[in-house]
Amino acid sequence: YNSTKVLGFPQIHNWMISGLSLMPVKDEVDVCRGDKVWRSSFSHDDEIVQPGYHRLFLDTYKIWVEQTVTVGLYRFTYTQDGLAKVLVNLGGHIATSTLLNAHVTKVNDTEISGYFDTAGRVWGGVDVAKVYFVVQFDKPMDALNGWVGDRKETDINSLIGSPELITVPKSSFKQSPSSGVEACFGSFKAGDELLLKTAISYVSEENARENIERECQHWDFDQVKSASERIWNEWLGKIDVQGGSFQQKTKFYTDLWHVLLGRHKIDDSNGEYPDYLSGGERIGKQTRIHTIAPKFQVRTLPKDKTGKSRFHMYNSDALWLTQWNLNTLWGLAYPSVLDEFSASFIEYDKNGGLLPRGPSIGSYTYIMTGCPATSLITSAYQRGVFHKWSPKEGYAAMKRNHEKGGMLVLLGIIQGCMLAFDMDKELEFYIKHGYCPEEAGLTIQWAFEDWALGEMAKAMGKLKDYNYYRNRSLGWPASWHPDLRLMMPRKETGEWVHLDPLSERGFVQANAWQATFGLSHDIETLARLMGGNDSLATQLNYVFEMSKNARFLSSYVSYANQPGCSNAHVFSHVGKPWLTQYWVRQVAKQTYGDITPERGYGENDEDQGQMAGISALMAMGLFSLDGGSAYNPMYDITSPVFNEITIRLDSRYYKGNEFKIKVHDNSPENCYIQKASLNGEMYHKYQLPHTVFEQGGLLELWLGDKPNKEWGTQ
Repeated sequence: YNSTKVLGFPQIHNWMISGLSLMPVKDEVDVCRGDKVWRSSFSHDDEIVQPGYHRLFLDTYKIWVEQTVTVGLYRFTYTQDGLAKVLVNLGGHIATSTLLNAHVTKVNDTEISGYFDTAGRVWGGVDVAKVYFVVQFDKPMDALNGWVGDRKETDINSLIGSPELITVPKSSFKQSPSSGVEACFGSFKAGDELLLKTAISYVSEENARENIERECQHWDFDQVKSASERIWNEWLGKIDVQGGSFQQKTKFYTDLWHVLLGRHKIDDSNGEYPDYLSGGERIGKQTRIHTIAPKFQVRTLPKDKTGKSRFHMYNSDALWLTQWNLNTLWGLAYPSVLDEFSASFIEYDKNGGLLPRGPSIGSYTYIMTGCPATSLITSAYQRGVFHKWSPKEGYAAMKRNHEKGGMLVLLGIIQGCMLAFDMDKELEFYIKHGYCPEEAGLTIQWAFEDWALGEMAKAMGKLKDYNYYRNRSLGWPASWHPDLRLMMPRKETGEWVHLDPLSERGFVQANAWQATFGLSHDIETLARLMGGNDSLATQLNYVFEMSKNARFLSSYVSYANQPGCSNAHVFSHVGKPWLTQYWVRQVAKQTYGDITPERGYGENDEDQGQMAGISALMAMGLFSLDGGSAYNPMYDITSPVFNEITIRLDSRYYKGNEFKIKVHDNSPENCYIQKASLNGEMYHKYQLPHTVFEQGGLLELWLGDKPNKEWGTQ
């Protein structure tokens, strides 16, 4: 946010994919000197940023730039007379990948098309992948010029960029010589407009052009902007909140925006999508695993009776530990998204034999650890959200991925260090002895994901599998340190790797204090090992007290990253829901409540809406310690910050029309639930079954400034 320069407007903002950067300019610009010359200053004071619309003013060129969707649709308004030009940058490093080997053709006076390669992905994946594009203008070009490095070409019909990929010393990214084209439109008068459309495809140039034809055949910018606003309001409006402060509402709907964006469809309008999952050589360097020269295949999504694709294929950062955020929130208000992602991940498995963690351009990236697709898919199944995928196929995929050679044991990023590519031996040891040697963090994750798979097996009547995975999930106490009363990493020999609970060694982006309470599938055993429910609550309350002055971004409790984001809700599961109510309100305010650029999201590992998901759930007063993967999914009830929350239920998945939470006597001080009623009858439990939620209804909560230690303890 503190940037004051615009280098260009890239058309791709996704996990390990970037590129096709546009820059409107005026008069003569030395394009061969790159973006350090053609960049422009701008001010946030006259900028507008909304879901589906962005406007700013380029000070250097005195041009208003507006952009909206579905295709990339732009409107450039020139406020001074001059020569109008648009640069299309197709070379060099942008975000987390590098563009090279551009091929551009002038199709006619109003269209250019071509492709470029993307490479050098910071966190791995396919080494080289093509992006095809089409750019159309609403006015004819006078000429098309181009540049490759220091060489400029004029009045061209085609251009071939540099194929060179340069290693940058002491850097995590690679570079390539700048290259691109300059579309020239002659003299413009102040007030003249130029409109531009872009579309991409990872399959073919023809598909990119078809995407434009199917999605936006006209040039009415305001019509597209209005449609985008309507669609975003529809999606954001699936949860309506009343009451609360302006700041709380702003943060809540920004949270929902984060929860719904970031993940990117890689299939085209005709259902074709890229597949880089087969063949190639996996090469690891530092914290990255790249697949070199895999086989490229064009796949087509299955169609419904009307000929439309049944679901989409997605590009996504790792859905790691999403049981505490996305799985729950999508399941409440956006079951179609949960359905889509489950179907997409199962399709990846059909094509490549692995359930992905963070797929990029139809390839595996192996980022993070375990098999987080399990918690997502099982949470969808337990709530009946499987219109677009087969539970039989999904279960078989997860079961295979929980064995040797599956995603559960493939290389992950742990504390920035690379492990051996597979952990088959560690899995064998875990199955036999209950813990993953050297890695307490993996022990916790593997145990939870085994438990989730076992719960789905139980629901499907596979009792032998249920007992097998349940037993695997209950072996974690072998990594329990009885004196520290925390999970600690242990060697195969039984010796402890270390005895420092604040050390991150042997954990995944966490330490013993932050990770131990994440054993959310077996709180009963955790409490017993800690000396009982009261002892667990006392120890957990201690770490919250230790963290409150650090806004719960400390070495004891950290709501900046996934492993500790269930901690405040554990109190309810050991008979002390009033402590959950108190600490959830504190975290919601101090960690997630800000709306400034510096503190809104800047101090947490947002990971495409994951921390935003927890923030939104806390504001709503609903949560799920196991993310909905239980045989009978439940939502934990806490005190919302709003006076009324209405969740409009998706009739394609749930029977009711809406579920409303109405809060009485709400205030910043009144954070404790005094009593509750469900559909007019007094309600004494701290959990709401999903089977009740999906019917629709009214949950009323009465709050006060003193805890009622009787409510919610049944």
